[in-house]
Parts: sequence; structure tokens; C-alpha cells
Amino acid sequence: MDKLELYRPEDSIYVEKGNGTRVNYFIFDEFEIHENVISPKSAQEWHMHRAIEEVLVVTSGELTVRWKEEGGIYRETASKGMVIRVGNSVHTIENRTNEEAAFLVFRMVPDGKDKRNVIKHDKVIFP
Repeated sequence: MDKLELYRPEDSIYVEKGNGTRVNYFIFDEFEIHENVISPKSAQEWHMHRAIEEVLVVTSGELTVRWKEEGGIYRETASKGMVIRVGNSVHTIENRTNEEAAFLVFRMVPDGKDKRNVIKHDKVIFP
């Protein structure tokens, strides 16, 4: 892609899930971004991803993240500005508060190559 593209909410795939989550999915060839709004006192199902790397950025409210690891269940609270890297853990996202919470999800399928150097040095400045 060599041109700028701008997407509006109406360009997304909108889904209202039975678990209290409303999602706008923006799906591209090599990655996906979706915006989630989770209702008060609701939770997503326990789930995992086999191939997808999923990173969440909390944009408003407070989320409770629970995950299973080495026979235990762990819990942390995440608020606006925090980043959650899910990996391939079995996890769930909950909103235990009385207010809506929102978060962005970035999904990609990693290939195992370290691209940090490219990411850090890819910007070209024009006079």
C-alpha cells in the first residue's frame, strides 16, 4: 500500500455480542484492529488464540484481565493508557465496574522474526 487510507466506523464490520461487547472490526490483509466497548458488569468468554498475537490498549474505563498459567488463574486490573499483550494465554476480559469500558485490539500473525530494528528506523524525513 503506498497511499493513505482513512476508515470510518461505518467501514467496519459491526457486531453486538451476547456477552455485552460491541465491536467495530477493521480487517486488513496482514493485521486487524478492532474497537471494543464492553458493558458494565459483563465478561467475555474464556478463550485463546492459536496463531494470532493480540495486543489491547485500554482507552477508557477499567478492565479486569484474567488468564490461566501454570495451573493457576491470575488477575490484573488495567485502566486507560495501559497495554495488555495476551500471547497465546487462555484469558478473559471483564468489566466489573458500573461504567462502560473501551479498548482497542491489534491482531497480527507473527512470523518469529525480530523486526524491532526495522520498526525503530523505518521513518524517512522529507524537507
